[in-house]
Amino acid sequence: MIRALTLVLALAPVLCAGPAWSGSAREGRVRVVYEVPKVPAAQAIFREMRGRHLLEGLRETLSIIRLPRSLTLRLAECGSEDNAWYEPTTRSVTVCYEFIQDVTSRAPKDTSSTGVTRHHVIMGSVAHVFLHEIGHALFHLLNVPVLGREEDAADQFAALLLLRLRPAQARQIIDGSAFLFASYAGEETLEKDDLANDHGLFRQRFYNLLCLAYGSDRRAFRYLADRGDLPETRTANCAAEYDQVAFAMERLFRRHLRSDRTARDRTRQGFRWAF
Repeated sequence: MIRALTLVLALAPVLCAGPAWSGSAREGRVRVVYEVPKVPAAQAIFREMRGRHLLEGLRETLSIIRLPRSLTLRLAECGSEDNAWYEPTTRSVTVCYEFIQDVTSRAPKDTSSTGVTRHHVIMGSVAHVFLHEIGHALFHLLNVPVLGREEDAADQFAALLLLRLRPAQARQIIDGSAFLFASYAGEETLEKDDLANDHGLFRQRFYNLLCLAYGSDRRAFRYLADRGDLPETRTANCAAEYDQVAFAMERLFRRHLRSDRTARDRTRQGFRWAF
């Protein structure tokens, strides 16, 4: 599985006002904040995510990176905005409870026709969106150059970190996130605003994610081709696509990595919260 990814990822497998519950800032200079929501539905999500130590797990995943300045990971109540973003001025990544509520409404009640569970859709999607926004944060904080659209690069960063997990866990999170992309894709109209958006079309993001997964380990992700999720016309180049992205990430992030074993071990445990 590991060809070009002897990288960050070889070393690292992986606003809304209101009262907050926060973890203390620890090594890695990453602060975590769970803002306490007022809406009952969001309160249930707050308890679930805090109980699973969502943000602490992400902080552990980032412990392999030397950050020049602090970074805050935040869950927040955002009113009508079901969104997620990185704010450079405050150096904070925010994911809205409303976004997680929307994911929850789209997730299957139990298991989808392709075997994706409700839990995998919710937790996989939350993991992916946080890592996508963390990608934006690291590009900014580490002054990492980006060639092409930054949104595409952030998607690639998130996928590569997820693909450093154990294959079974990586499949669960990738499948969950892909389910959400497919749900969003069904609502795209391909009007001017969709085509002009700095994000790729959700159907394109869906195929890009699956191609990186298939290219990273054709044995573990063969089912994506076998059941027709990934067309044969795309699978032929997926290994090369994966190697290209992994090589670029390795070259760009290598000098920002911690090399001590303790940091690597903590990073490998960072996704224990998910499953």
